Amino acid sequence: MPGKSTLALVVAAVTAVVTVSAAAIVLADRAPTSVKKITGTSEETPGLAWSFDPAEYLDRPFAGLTDPRLGSSFNSGEPGFILTGDTFLTIAGSPTEGLALDKPVMISVDAKDGTARWQAPAHDLLGCSDIPLGGKIYCYAMSDKYEIVTYDIDSGVSERRTVPESVYGLTTTSDALYIAEGSLEESVEGSDVRVHSGTFDNISANWSQPVDIGGYYEDLYGIDVLTVTDGVGLVRIGNQMAQFDAESGTPLWTTGDGVCVSQASLEPGGVVAQINSDCDSYNSVSGQLLRGPDGKVLTTTDSATAQRPMLEHRDDAGEPILLGDSAYDRSSGELLWTNPSIVSGSQGAVTAIVGDTIYLRDTNTQSDTGIDLRTGKQLWHNDATQTFDVAGAGGRMLLGNDGTALTEFDLRTGSVVWTAPFTSIASDPETFATGRAAQRYGDGWIYSSDRRMIGLAPL
Repeated sequence: MPGKSTLALVVAAVTAVVTVSAAAIVLADRAPTSVKKITGTSEETPGLAWSFDPAEYLDRPFAGLTDPRLGSSFNSGEPGFILTGDTFLTIAGSPTEGLALDKPVMISVDAKDGTARWQAPAHDLLGCSDIPLGGKIYCYAMSDKYEIVTYDIDSGVSERRTVPESVYGLTTTSDALYIAEGSLEESVEGSDVRVHSGTFDNISANWSQPVDIGGYYEDLYGIDVLTVTDGVGLVRIGNQMAQFDAESGTPLWTTGDGVCVSQASLEPGGVVAQINSDCDSYNSVSGQLLRGPDGKVLTTTDSATAQRPMLEHRDDAGEPILLGDSAYDRSSGELLWTNPSIVSGSQGAVTAIVGDTIYLRDTNTQSDTGIDLRTGKQLWHNDATQTFDVAGAGGRMLLGNDGTALTEFDLRTGSVVWTAPFTSIASDPETFATGRAAQRYGDGWIYSSDRRMIGLAPL
């Protein structure tokens, strides 16, 4: 496939065209299946409400599942889904020797019973936003041209609109579409990066704003290029970033000479947690800070320890922000507490942050610990480390997978609630061998590997 920088020159002369996919297939409803007990499990263990097999559904051996947020052009093998109400969307396709999935489709599945409602073509997708806008999910795509793609959540009708811009970032709020585009190679010497706010028909309907950052196309991978939360936007390219007002596009803060951002996250409330690195090596942490919704620094720390949890799931926008071994009030920047136990040497020890609880798993001492996020005080400690990898969270519960079974873990007490062996759910031991994604749904869970998705519900 041609490089993106080459395609940027080709698509600049392409006139916008709107195409409507008539290939969305609406499927007949099936009666809901009853929840079945998983053999050999305790009374606390939820039952199997439904199971969705993409190979069986598509009648294609080895067909797998991919997170729509990651697109279909670069098959990462990471399962995932976008849950909205009682519907979730996922991408299914056949793996190839190359990077792209073969004949990928976006599938809508009823979260209550696992019934597939519709499918629509999902070729060439580079990524999708998980926040519905006007009852639709927005994505962007590129083959020989760049396109904005939508999927109607109810009907599955998909629209594709060709755009001349070289799009490499897209996100939505419930009110607007946001696009990041430009020629990155040119932006290293002079800014050619722009952010737009608008609609499907006109991506600049609200505003268009040049952003004085740059980098290379390789800098785009593995980061969230564009995010918007609570009236504030953040665009990142490599070690550069810009914070902007989402309503007007006005820049609030932009990296300058001598500032290299190795990690940044836009948090609820519009605050930005920023970790800077040494601009020569990019390896060591040179400082951390918290910026308010106006871009101004609320607090700084010279801590050289960065926390990189496997999972963050927050329910309350008022919860503290962690920087190094300390927690800070996200609105004022006030230091709330310091706890050396949440770092291990030069590494952050936080495995997950769920609600108001910090989960620490120390593989050196083979122990795990729960810390109250609001006070920094220890809630519990286990000498035997839980062996599962974090898959998802909801409320105070964490769902994990050790390769052989699912485990629900109560983060406020440090106790295992239930365990369900995979061989009791599916006879083929490879069904859940690779990939993991989970999300709380009602009183149960939706869990996915790259080969199977299941719904768990109370018996």
